[in-house]
Formats: sequence, C-alpha cells, structure tokens
Amino acid sequence: MRRHLPFAVLLLTFLAGCSTPGGFFGSLDGPVFQAHARSDAGHALVYVYRPQSRWADQELEAPGLFLDGRLVGALPSNGYLALELDGASYHVEMRRPLLGSYWTLFADGLFDFTRITAFTLETEAGGTYYLRYDELNPPPQNGQPSIAEGPLQLVSAQLGEREIAATRQVRPPQHLPPSRPKAEQPSFWSRLFD
Repeated sequence: MRRHLPFAVLLLTFLAGCSTPGGFFGSLDGPVFQAHARSDAGHALVYVYRPQSRWADQELEAPGLFLDGRLVGALPSNGYLALELDGASYHVEMRRPLLGSYWTLFADGLFDFTRITAFTLETEAGGTYYLRYDELNPPPQNGQPSIAEGPLQLVSAQLGEREIAATRQVRPPQHLPPSRPKAEQPSFWSRLFD
C-alpha cells in the first residue's frame, strides 16, 4: 500500500490541477463587469454570473458551465461569463468537478453524480439573457415562471444588470458556434462499444 501512495498523491495533484480553483484560493482578479457589444445583430447575448457568497468563497473547485455537452468555462465566486450565441435552443448544465474532472463520460447515466442542474434555454437573435448561479439564495421570482429547478436560474434583465455589476470577468467574452444537437451526439454506451 505504501509503495502506491506517491503515485496516488501525484495523480490527485494532477487531477486537481485540471479544474478551475474556487474562491478558497483567492478572489478573481479579472476586470469588473462591462457590458459586451455583440459582434453581430444575429446573435443572442448570454451573461452567466455568480454573486459572491460565503459558500462560494469557500469552494476548492469552481463548477463548470456546459452548453450542448461542451465545457464553456468555470464559474467561481463573484465571477461572470459573457457568451454570444446563435438564436437557438441550448442544453445548459452546471457540473461540479470532482478531483479536477467533470466526469462527463458518465453524463446522463447511472453514475452521473457531478451534474448540479440542467435545462433547455431558448435564445433569440438580438436578445440578452441573464443566468444567475447561487446555491444558497434563489432569485426573487417576481411572478416569472422558472425554467429550471436548482441554483442556475434565468432572471430578469433588471435583476441581472443590478447584480452582475459587482462581478468580475472569469474569461474574455466568447462566441460559440452551434454544436450538434444532443439527439445527434453519440451516447456513452455507443461511444464505448463502437
């Protein structure tokens, strides 16, 4: 057992280095929020933000945001991501890393224990959307129907603009080209046996 200990420690260190550190390791040093200008009027603008909280400040690894099965970025405490998307339907997921990995090989299967929440987001060209991630304090609904259960919620522009102003950029804004619809993506079992 002792002869395998150095290998196990090295493996855990490597895996932990693959994810984005959480707020426990320090606050974000990116620029304070600035509205992003669309590169094209045919795109939707989606802001995903996370208000600062004691819970989020104590995380070792930040949860990741996935669109149509692709990792877009991690969302540490007091951070935001700006995304330019085509007007379409997107499968949105938040996943909690475990030892540096999101374990997406098991996505939607029996062992999918890293998924925090998932839902479908419909975007329209020219629209602006605010997705708020907070584990402890759900946003006020103000009579709006919720599109998802869990800590990632679509909120009004009024609330989003007010709260996102205090956050910092996690990574530069990015345009994401459309990906294959989830129905066309091979399942775990077909990837395993093909």
